[in-house]
Amino acid sequence: MTEKIKEIDWQNVKVISFDLDDTLWDNQGVIEQCEQNLLEFLAKEHPPIGEQFDVAAMQAISKKLLEEDRPELDNMTLLRKEMIHQMLEQTGGDSALINPAFAIFYGCRSQIEIPQLTHDLLSALKDKYSLFATSNGNSNLSALGLMDYFEQHFIAGIHGRAKPSPEMLHKICDLKNIEPQELLHIGDSYDTDIKSSIAAKCQHLEIHVKDIGKLYDWVKN
Repeated sequence: MTEKIKEIDWQNVKVISFDLDDTLWDNQGVIEQCEQNLLEFLAKEHPPIGEQFDVAAMQAISKKLLEEDRPELDNMTLLRKEMIHQMLEQTGGDSALINPAFAIFYGCRSQIEIPQLTHDLLSALKDKYSLFATSNGNSNLSALGLMDYFEQHFIAGIHGRAKPSPEMLHKICDLKNIEPQELLHIGDSYDTDIKSSIAAKCQHLEIHVKDIGKLYDWVKN
């Protein structure tokens, strides 16, 4: 990991973009728990859903919606709400449950422990660079106590197509009036983060939250 960090042309970096889940915090099991909570809420409020759906069936609706490749459904908030809408529609439920049900999921989404190293890293980097969050998800950075580190949170489906599309990274470059090589994108996924960075022709660093300490040591030294 240290070698990867050394390969970055740090002198040329003006802006750093971060992925969120599994990059700045451990997201293992979080989505699964949120989906379970969502299903339990819907089953309680509208019992036919509990009779006809389990988590796997709920996930199958989301997968089918994603396969439609509708740009607006790159936004995970709209995707989840459309999934809930279809579940209610298929079981004769009241669409008034869509927003309360989504609130259960979204509230659970913020029940994450942010490592102190993540705070330390972002605080150190903010003194030297402009920081952006660039995410395919819909994390609430304010609720997580992280938004103050970032100039802006770019969200797929709102600010561009989801990674691996380079759209959101291109928009950061345009907003900050920088060349692609002056942007460094950091994320844990080769298939989304690194491919989007390559397509945008910006610098990139593939890193998982477990290696955040190594990046922090490099920045401080």
